[in-house]
Amino acid sequence: MDVEMPVMDGLTCVRRIRELESKGRIVGHVPVIAITANARNEQVAVAVEAGMDEVVTKPFLVRELVPRMVALVQKCLR
Repeated sequence: MDVEMPVMDGLTCVRRIRELESKGRIVGHVPVIAITANARNEQVAVAVEAGMDEVVTKPFLVRELVPRMVALVQKCLR
C-alpha cells in the first residue's frame, strides 16, 4: 500500500484495517506492506506503528518485492 495515496493515505487506511480486525469485522490479519519514498528510520517506524507489517522504500524492483510479499502472506497463514 502506498503511504501517499489520494483521498485516504496509507497510514490512515492501515489503521482502519487494524481497527476493523480488532473489532472482528475483518477476520484474521490482512498483510500490508508499505511502499514509500520516506526512508528515514523515524518514518519507517511511524509506518510500522500504524500497523504496516513491512516497509519497502522507493525506488524498488518488483522482482525484489514479490518474494517479500509471498513470505509475508505465508507467515500470516501460519
